[in-house]
Amino acid sequence: MASDTLRGLERGLQVLDALNLSSGMTLRELHCNTNLPKPTLLRILATLEAHGYVRRRIADGVWRRSARLSETGSLQGLLLDVGSSILDDLCQRLRWPSDLAVYDEGSMMIIETTRKKSPYFINWTGVGYRIPMLQTGLGRAWLSFCSNEERETILSDLRGSSSPFDRAANNSQLVDQLISETRAQGYGTRVQGFTLRKIGEEKTDGFAVPVIARDRIVGCMNVTWLTSALDQRTAISRYLEEVQAAAGRIGNEIDTKLSLDAARPSALQ
Repeated sequence: MASDTLRGLERGLQVLDALNLSSGMTLRELHCNTNLPKPTLLRILATLEAHGYVRRRIADGVWRRSARLSETGSLQGLLLDVGSSILDDLCQRLRWPSDLAVYDEGSMMIIETTRKKSPYFINWTGVGYRIPMLQTGLGRAWLSFCSNEERETILSDLRGSSSPFDRAANNSQLVDQLISETRAQGYGTRVQGFTLRKIGEEKTDGFAVPVIARDRIVGCMNVTWLTSALDQRTAISRYLEEVQAAAGRIGNEIDTKLSLDAARPSALQ
């Protein structure tokens, strides 16, 4: 019995060591890396997940170390740890999918999405997908609720960008109006009809709200729907309160985890 326990512990540590060397691995990649049978890996991963050592991303099933317990954890990892289950719960209730995104080098980057879990087919957006700042709800929400210093840095970068999506940053009056309206509403909306997808695909719309932790923006989350099913006014009246509540839960849980995790005092610095 003792030898079996030690063998199980060794295998669990082997899996954790493999995940420590990567931002995430699929079951197949873990199998190739550890040479452990897939059924064994699934049992180990289920145990590690139950104890908070690993998380499975909703968007693509990739396994990754928990930021709370990983020595190499980051704020983005903590946002994923907390946000994934809350996005999953929101999708089950609203049925429409949501994305969780962070600002990264001139655009918003998707780090989690429930599009594969929604019963409605919405053009699929994966982890790592980038969207512009000034035409989308996620981008507008980040710009409107980040600090003045960060906003000026972002806008300066956008003004120097060669992307046609960033040209609007040169219109200071337009940008000021956009930020004022977004802050007053409490959510960001996209330019009417804006899409990065192919012509002929189902048209979608959405709105996004900020995720606030430690009195600063750490992410944005949205809800997306088909315009053939809902208009924007109806969707906002139905879903805004729930989406804002979900964003508030994410922020509050991050605050709580950071307060309890004395070993990670610089996570937000």
